[in-house]
Amino acid sequence: MLSQNKKQKPLKLLYTYEERIPKNLRELVLSFLPKDEFEIDSMTYALPDEEKIKKLKWAEIALFAPGRYLSEKVLKEASHIKLMQLWSSGYDKFNVAGAKKYGIPVANNGGANAESVAEHAIMLMLSFAKRLPDSHQRVVTGNWKGNGHGMDMFMLKNKTLGIIGFGNIGQAVAKKINGFEMKVIYYDIKQQPPEAERGCGATFAEFQKLLQESDIVTLHLHLNQSTERIIGRKELSLMKKGAVLINVSRAQLVDQEALFLALKDQKIQGAALDVYTEEPTKPNDPLLNLPNVVLTPHMAGSTYDAYVIAMKNAVANFRRVKNGQKPLWVVN
Repeated sequence: MLSQNKKQKPLKLLYTYEERIPKNLRELVLSFLPKDEFEIDSMTYALPDEEKIKKLKWAEIALFAPGRYLSEKVLKEASHIKLMQLWSSGYDKFNVAGAKKYGIPVANNGGANAESVAEHAIMLMLSFAKRLPDSHQRVVTGNWKGNGHGMDMFMLKNKTLGIIGFGNIGQAVAKKINGFEMKVIYYDIKQQPPEAERGCGATFAEFQKLLQESDIVTLHLHLNQSTERIIGRKELSLMKKGAVLINVSRAQLVDQEALFLALKDQKIQGAALDVYTEEPTKPNDPLLNLPNVVLTPHMAGSTYDAYVIAMKNAVANFRRVKNGQKPLWVVN
């Protein structure tokens, strides 16, 4: 008779990453995977499909950090994988439909980076309001002459913040911004119950009304067919002339040509962006050279603390699979 306490075999885990991921971050990921629970192999997305297939055929579960596209040719040979776990919240760059076709569950990080992204969105609001990049440069160069003496700056207090997309990140933004004494309104395809709205200090507004009333509009949506270019020429024309657009989600949520023209012609006051249609960005991109933009290099969710939470969630999900339970946060 076999002992009931017989130790389970380690799960065969394939860790996939981009070559640009620094060594210390890869080491952090591996440090969360106990060797008595996981037998680990790794690969980069740069491998040819034939090599990816060999690696995946060996594996039982897979971690993609970050999640990037896999061809259907590869996924077809990986139909035995019990879970493909992403460390990110977004999954538009992963072949989710292909994985679904071959019966492979794909899970995101369960909101692990929500607090980090929310903090970043608020930082961009403040950076624009206080002209931080220009102010920093003036101090570094000693060129204080010609500054606006605050006439080109504003406070967040008593302004209206419009949040488009009221999931984990949108709600985190609402809760954090309450300390700035802003009026907070939100739009989502699903209105939250009154107690949830009170908990976030936010009230629901129809999409058009939100655009018309907000001093700052911030986007917190997943990219899909229904959200692509949700902000276009018409929507930008509805915004106040003094309004600012914040985008820490996906560049494709916004019609980039329409945004460029609205900023260039000062139809809106400005924009603060963390995401771009082409990444890394190119220095000749006219949008990036406008004086009324504040920019960061797609880093809103990239903090040490967020990585730790994401890896804890990933390991918890792998253990669920190992114990015969359904994984959490499945997106397909």
